[in-house]
Amino acid sequence: MQVWLRRSGVVGLIFAAVAFCGCTQEEKLYQVSGVVTYSGKPIAKGVISFIPKDDGRQGFANIADGKYDTAKQGKGVRGGAYDVRVNGFDGKEANEAPFGQALFPEYTTTKDLPQEDSVYNLDVPKSR
Repeated sequence: MQVWLRRSGVVGLIFAAVAFCGCTQEEKLYQVSGVVTYSGKPIAKGVISFIPKDDGRQGFANIADGKYDTAKQGKGVRGGAYDVRVNGFDGKEANEAPFGQALFPEYTTTKDLPQEDSVYNLDVPKSR
């Protein structure tokens, strides 16, 4: 009986270790940083989002004074094809507008991002 208990305990420990290792595997994410401008001028406040064309988690970062960095305030990306969305604001806080007034309707473009940390600068063109 004691041999059986020891063996089942060892098997249980091995199973738990394998399960634990499988659960802690994090997806490798890469950081993206850069400058976002609107018609050549830095966006005061905003958000840039990276939505993967395939399945996966969305990356994002806050924009402040035209700069963003997923490592500082956001979440990185896996690399690959992404829809990039930018929401830009004038930065003049109001009661119901903590980022201020929108500078433009949500801007969307696409970008292939590498599987490494990268810099991606973007100029949102002025609407016609």
